[in-house]
Amino acid sequence: MSAAAPPSAMQAAHQRYRWFPYALLLPALVVLVALTIFPLVFSLGVSLTGYGLGRAAGFVGLANYAQFLRDPSFWLALRNTLVITVFAVGIEIALGVCLALLFRESLPGFRALSLFIFIPMMLSPLVIGFFWKFMFDSTFGVLAYFTTLLTGRTVSWLTSPRLALAAIIVVDTWQWTPFAFLLTLAGLQTVPPQLYEAASLERASAWMRFRRITLPYLRFPLLLAVLFRTIDTVRIFDLVYIMTGGGPGDATITLSVLAYRYGFQFYEVGRAAAVSWLIVVLINLLVMVLLSFMGKSAAATARSTGSGRAR
Repeated sequence: MSAAAPPSAMQAAHQRYRWFPYALLLPALVVLVALTIFPLVFSLGVSLTGYGLGRAAGFVGLANYAQFLRDPSFWLALRNTLVITVFAVGIEIALGVCLALLFRESLPGFRALSLFIFIPMMLSPLVIGFFWKFMFDSTFGVLAYFTTLLTGRTVSWLTSPRLALAAIIVVDTWQWTPFAFLLTLAGLQTVPPQLYEAASLERASAWMRFRRITLPYLRFPLLLAVLFRTIDTVRIFDLVYIMTGGGPGDATITLSVLAYRYGFQFYEVGRAAAVSWLIVVLINLLVMVLLSFMGKSAAATARSTGSGRAR
């Protein structure tokens, strides 16, 4: 048997190769800095300049941000973004909970049908945008045809200022309700069946069982779904750009579409970067609020679970 290496030799080997773990992390750090951190910092610097096509990047400070306070297009884009976020996310969560409660019963054929529910979530937004744009078309669209039969007049979904925003909400809801359904269904699997058995012995109503047993276990999954969907919906661009382009007029313009217009139509790169950073600030504010709710929800769930086990 070979003798163990003396402590001095082991320490020397450790000193010689202590850089090795950092060398393994170096490629990932380089990619992270090059593709994420540097563009983020660079865009912040650009947002403080008046950089544009054919114009020098002179420092203007917070002038780009101050201009948005007087820009009606910015406030309209902010309003539309918040309207889409509130209604789309709210409807998605409600439908996701209803579908999860329905499919939890494990009726015949439900397992195969659930596979089709996930299809919209897996499709490309580009495909979904063009598909629904054709569906809403006032001349060839299927939905326009049925709404004409029901109302007796031609309904132009994507050219009406009121209906165009509703159409975007419908499409976003159709695409991302499966995400809320998936998280809710996973949360339902964590509910102990003994609680439902005890509730049935107590002759509790279906609403009482949902409120007292199911909902506490769904707090964290639902808040998680709201968190991810809020982040994604606030920066919505592809569906709006493909279906309406922000129109008619500015009726469906969002913050991301406004940033695109400043950058690629008006060539006001500094202002486009400023809008992008306002989107980042808005997302972070919403995330902070949701994370605080998630912390309180996790504590409440832990208390209710602990008290249930104690009983």
